[in-house]
Amino acid sequence: MKKLIHNATIVDSSSKVFEGSLLIDGDKIKEVRAGSLPIDSDIDETIDASGRIVIPGMVNAHYHSYSNVLKGTTNNLPLEIWSLYTVAYGHSLTEEELELAVLLGAIEMIKNGTTACIDHYPHLVGSNAALKAYEKTGMRIGFAPMMHDVPDHHFLNVKLPNYFKKKLDDAPRKSVGEVDDYYRGLIEAWHNKNGNIEIMLGPNAPQRCSSDMLNLCRELSEEFGLAVHTHLLETKGQLISGVETFPDGIFGHLKEHGLLSEKLSVAHAVILKNNEIELLRGHGVTVVHNPASNMTLGSGKAPIHHFLNETSKLAIGTDASNCGTQHNLFEAMRLAAMWHRVDEPDYQKWPQSVDVWRMATAGGAGVFSNDSVLGRITEGAAADLVFLKATGTSFTPLQDPVTQLVFQENGRSVDSVMVAGEWVMKDGSLTTLNEREILEEVRERTEHLMSHSKQQVELADQLAPYFKQRYDELQRENYN
Repeated sequence: MKKLIHNATIVDSSSKVFEGSLLIDGDKIKEVRAGSLPIDSDIDETIDASGRIVIPGMVNAHYHSYSNVLKGTTNNLPLEIWSLYTVAYGHSLTEEELELAVLLGAIEMIKNGTTACIDHYPHLVGSNAALKAYEKTGMRIGFAPMMHDVPDHHFLNVKLPNYFKKKLDDAPRKSVGEVDDYYRGLIEAWHNKNGNIEIMLGPNAPQRCSSDMLNLCRELSEEFGLAVHTHLLETKGQLISGVETFPDGIFGHLKEHGLLSEKLSVAHAVILKNNEIELLRGHGVTVVHNPASNMTLGSGKAPIHHFLNETSKLAIGTDASNCGTQHNLFEAMRLAAMWHRVDEPDYQKWPQSVDVWRMATAGGAGVFSNDSVLGRITEGAAADLVFLKATGTSFTPLQDPVTQLVFQENGRSVDSVMVAGEWVMKDGSLTTLNEREILEEVRERTEHLMSHSKQQVELADQLAPYFKQRYDELQRENYN
């Protein structure tokens, strides 16, 4: 089908702003023009975008869907201790709850102008349920199931009583061979299905993977051309434990297994040495900044100013509902722009609106294999578009659309959203999902979720003092 959009204020990822028209042919943008395009007889739908700002669909480049049903649970602890609770709740979720979590997050993201996300997904057994849910949404998905075979209490060297250590050590976890079989089946069934689902490799974090697991990750990436997405160096505690565990630390463990390449994206990267920053930049690795979760968990401020240039690859994510705020890239952009100005007296190093705007669009697209067609408004790009009302308070008066998208907009102006040339939201109403029914189903499952997770949460309560002791020890150590 062909769609003609005219009379639009178009804002591209490059921050170019102009009044113009777009011709959509199928799932791609066929033509972009300042001014008008002719209305031919073969146009199936004509959209008058007067009073609308049209932007490329934004990309949430680091996200955990399961967390959407965990809002209001534990979020007042640092990562090393908080992880006990998100695992306790997360492992208690049924396939139905995992599916609802996907749909709940999709509602939130679509309504806030996000058309694509990277779901770093920890539940291998629930993958098919999650992917079937994603099919319903119409969104583009980079689905990165977590690979891990080293538990945190080993890596962090937490001193546990034998009873707790045995209980954690005896917990079932997938072998390297089982993960290999799982991924091959997932790739065959889902990779590039309908053009909207891309399977990615998702090592949880380098320190949570044995050498054999990271070798498998590299081998699968090379065999199938898959992108790789992982957490990297979120906290001081991880850095110090990494130095104690690996000859060249966590970063060295990742590098040693040949995973530094343009196919790799790393979430957080809060504590990096200068040579590690240069290696990430030199290998074309995308760094995904997560300001909300870094603040919520007290993890620290990522050195994104080192990546604020045309040659580095920088994206932005919202992380998890129980360690962030909202899955709203307008909020994430504003936090990224403001937070890094607080203690930086050299204002020339401050992130500018154009920087964080690029992170949320073309920067996030760089995490996908088909990055050249996402996050942009240009001929040949994917027809993933967001329409915002320019008549509300965010854009009145309208003087600098990019600055106002970053500093004034919060999603309230989003009116319609298109993915691959198809409406997923039109005139404020979702077209692929029944929002009311999904919200009601989530509410009905809440009591079951809390009761089903009670035993695991009690175990987390029992383990927390030992993890706190180790956390406190790590905070006292120097890492310079």
